[in-house]
Amino acid sequence: MTRIGTLGANTAYVDRILDIQSRMNDGQLQVSTGLKSQTYAGIATDANSLLNFETEKASAQQFIKGNTSVGTKLSAAASSLTGIQKSLKTFQNQLSSFYSGNTTDRKNVEQIQGFAYQAMLDIQSYLGANVNGQYLFAGGRVSQDPVQLPASTLSGFQAIYNGSTVQWPTSRSAQLLSTTMTSSDTTQLIVNSATGTIRAADADSLSQLATGARFSITNSVSNNTTYQVRAHAAMNVGGTALAEGTSAVGAATISYGSTPTNLSTAAGGTGALTFAFAANGNMTMTPANANTLSPMTAGTKFTINGSTGNAWDGAYKVVSNLNGVVEFATDTDQGKTESLTQTATTSPLSLSLNYGAATSLTTGAVSMTAVPSTATGKTTITVTTTGATDFAAYSVGDTITIGGSGGHNGTFTVSAVGAGGSSVSFVENSDAVRVSQFVPQTGRSDVAIKFQVGPGATNDQITAGSGTSANTGYGTLTFSPTGTTGERITGSAGATSFVTGGGALYPAVGQVIQLSSTSGVNDGSYTVTANTGSYIEVQSILPTSETVSTAKIDASSWYKGDTLQVQHRIDDDRQVNVGIYASDTAFEKAFRALGLIAQGAFGTAGGLDQNQQRITQAKYLLNDAIESPAAGTPPFGTEMRGDINSVQQNLGFVQQVIANKNSKHQSFIDFLQTRIDGIEQIDKNVAVTSLLSDSNALQASYQSLAKIQGLSLLNYLH
Repeated sequence: MTRIGTLGANTAYVDRILDIQSRMNDGQLQVSTGLKSQTYAGIATDANSLLNFETEKASAQQFIKGNTSVGTKLSAAASSLTGIQKSLKTFQNQLSSFYSGNTTDRKNVEQIQGFAYQAMLDIQSYLGANVNGQYLFAGGRVSQDPVQLPASTLSGFQAIYNGSTVQWPTSRSAQLLSTTMTSSDTTQLIVNSATGTIRAADADSLSQLATGARFSITNSVSNNTTYQVRAHAAMNVGGTALAEGTSAVGAATISYGSTPTNLSTAAGGTGALTFAFAANGNMTMTPANANTLSPMTAGTKFTINGSTGNAWDGAYKVVSNLNGVVEFATDTDQGKTESLTQTATTSPLSLSLNYGAATSLTTGAVSMTAVPSTATGKTTITVTTTGATDFAAYSVGDTITIGGSGGHNGTFTVSAVGAGGSSVSFVENSDAVRVSQFVPQTGRSDVAIKFQVGPGATNDQITAGSGTSANTGYGTLTFSPTGTTGERITGSAGATSFVTGGGALYPAVGQVIQLSSTSGVNDGSYTVTANTGSYIEVQSILPTSETVSTAKIDASSWYKGDTLQVQHRIDDDRQVNVGIYASDTAFEKAFRALGLIAQGAFGTAGGLDQNQQRITQAKYLLNDAIESPAAGTPPFGTEMRGDINSVQQNLGFVQQVIANKNSKHQSFIDFLQTRIDGIEQIDKNVAVTSLLSDSNALQASYQSLAKIQGLSLLNYLH
């Protein structure tokens, strides 16, 4: 034996050396990486906290990333808004300069129309801003260019909107209307050329076609073309458009309100009722006894039943009541289905027969079902209760007065009774659209027909009893929505109605005429297409009478986006609206104002020179689009509040909110990083000291091991 020690002692000593080497390796890794451990096991006691901190940090970083992306889009949108504002203010100044000069000069008119359409194209371009493949002003339809004007040039725009037979819509609802209706919606379309109206068998289906909107008909026999809604025409229960005339004393009963209240038209009540058109195409009702219709304020719903010849029977709503003269339109709510629960025999629904006592109804469910029919072209309302004989006393031709319903109050004529009195039905009058420029009228003597027969000529006109160029007057006028080459105006003076003293046709074909009157009905600019001396016809889009069950109606808008509320989550507890829509009232009013100026070529019936009122109308809308509310009276009724400034302010607010949240997220990230570093990172001074200590220990261990391995009994004995 030459050495001292055992295998076990040697192995233990080597293991100790290996442990020191392992610690040194770990120490070297800690010094080089700055981390306590490369695995969570190395910091097991703090691993759960570390994982939570890292998750929260990643979430905050993701919010910042998403917010930054949205912020980029909002910044691009803000740039577009600045451009739009600049374009509008530039045109505002141009329009003011034009207004202060000669507004009928050809050069001036064509120049301002060019400026107007260029501004429309500029705004279209700005609203078409696209970031990362997404359109900014389209709402939820981010892949759809939000604004598509009908033409790329002024001449193309004027070819569509000639300002006469087709006019740029003057209301927001008409500007933005986009819809499709098939026979499943309308059931049947009834076109009447004599009244210039189109109605549907489904009583309320056409109510969505706003006045001024353009729509196209397809799949009909004779009317596959594009029309414009001139007004909504009130119809009677017989399906005929209301006409001017008088309902005799005592003939009709007016029922209004939810009870309802019945007004007698007898001599001691309202007296005879006179019906006449308003300038906007609605019908007015004037009682012989002044102010007897005063209780019927704007918004009141009423029915007329039993008028002379049933010519004005139907359900209507009051548009206005000025000095006791009621202007009204069709009550489209009457054409809807309704359900309610009868809790007592006369409550909440109260029905009476022939103005008598209330009919006793069985308690339980009550339905008032609207059923349109292709056989009659009308909508029938059928009232059904749980009782099998509640209406046994009713007969066809009786009157039924309804109160307490949601939308069917009034007095109606019974059209059918169910077997054994299980139900009772009555016909509801439909809403209709008027597509003709003229409303039918006779006996008009208050109209002045003005025109120019040559450059610089003035005061060429024809009135009821006289005219220039030795014209002897037209007598009285009859307006008809139908004719051969266009809608017709006939003079009672016969063959001399529209000629000069020398017999020349006056005004000539192609001449632009201006109609003005005390009532305002049928006033406007028109182009003469025919003159026979006894009548003239004006340029029109004439409908053809037909009844069709296959027709389809389409209406589209320049706005192709949607109104989906677009939100972005900027934090766990906060969302902001980031949707900016090209349909915003600020942009819509701007487009409306610019289109008013741009439509209609100079020298035509629809030109700006012939329609000077459009200048002040456009000025108001433009001012309101830039800064709302604008000073003055809105030309087309109350406008929605909203302007470019408010859009910019709302956008700026959202940008600031996002910036504040990003700052908060970054502060939180910094805090979390400090906590994470405290758990993960090593103190390098301590690590280096420990490493040096282990290095010295390892060196000593190697030396000791070498000495021990060199020991032997011989060396020991010596």
